[in-house]
Amino acid sequence: MQRSRWKIRGGGNHLESVKRSLALWRVLRQQVARSSDAATFGTIRLVRYKLLVTDLDGTLLDRSGRVSERNLTMIRRLQDAGIEVIPATGRSLPECSFVLDLIAHAGHAITAGGALIHDAKDGSVVIRRTIAPELVRALAGVLARHGHLAHLLQDHTEAGIDYVMVGDQPFDAATDWWFRTLPVKYRRIASITEHHADEHTVRVGTIALGSVLGEIAGEVQRDFGEHVVVQHWSALTAEAAIGSETHLLETFSKDVNKWTAIEALCQRYGIDPAETVAIGDGLNDLEMVGQAGWGIAMENADPRIKAVARTVAGHHDRDGFADAAELVLAAQTSRNQRAQR
Repeated sequence: MQRSRWKIRGGGNHLESVKRSLALWRVLRQQVARSSDAATFGTIRLVRYKLLVTDLDGTLLDRSGRVSERNLTMIRRLQDAGIEVIPATGRSLPECSFVLDLIAHAGHAITAGGALIHDAKDGSVVIRRTIAPELVRALAGVLARHGHLAHLLQDHTEAGIDYVMVGDQPFDAATDWWFRTLPVKYRRIASITEHHADEHTVRVGTIALGSVLGEIAGEVQRDFGEHVVVQHWSALTAEAAIGSETHLLETFSKDVNKWTAIEALCQRYGIDPAETVAIGDGLNDLEMVGQAGWGIAMENADPRIKAVARTVAGHHDRDGFADAAELVLAAQTSRNQRAQR
């Protein structure tokens, strides 16, 4: 067990933990040394971080969808250090409830790529940002013309279901696996006019090969780019947590992303956005990793995420989240020591 490494004194396991700690300190020093201006230097060394926001798939979770013992331990250590840990995911609340239960999360949770913020204690919605009904109908029409099912993710607290699937096409393998694996409710309809789904929709999307979705994403951007944000990227499938050729196309109301949700929470908590840490790997983490006080990309992250991150941590399948958390705690310790001088 990972936890035993911190209890053994004088053996090989203890030596391994010491080596890891030294390596983490070296990474921190390298990040500081690379900083070309005093502001960046000060952000890493002197800011007291109060909020750490972490993606789930490809970040906190391993390829099997589990939270490792070491990652779980580091969440507790962050909390003990006075740092609020907030999950931020593209999943809906029912789709990530097993993770929230595992980490005993009782605070806020950012879901649906930032379109919803829930109080995890009772599941209630604190903030929601839906897509305008006329846009939902238009976007579903675009997907129908290209021969794809429209996946309308709902605010389930209002709609009573998680998804409305528009069209009569059979489910693709990834969607079929997702609905069989997770506790979600869906309804199939042939046409958007047959249901009130346009009232509670927070995301319009579909699943297909990435080579196919590029053209559709371009059309949506061209025709609706003033009103929505669209992206397509690797979908989570039964075979792969990252890097799948099967892609998920996602369309949200303009300005909906994880970072704008974090900003809303900062305002609610009275926290300066500079006092935030964001850890992620995927395209829907781009804004939060790029804008947070300290943005950390995973080793397995999309190159576009690494490009905007200040730090690159370990792989999600090798406790990379825990490595990132150790860096944050090390920076916090350094700040506290300097403040006491």
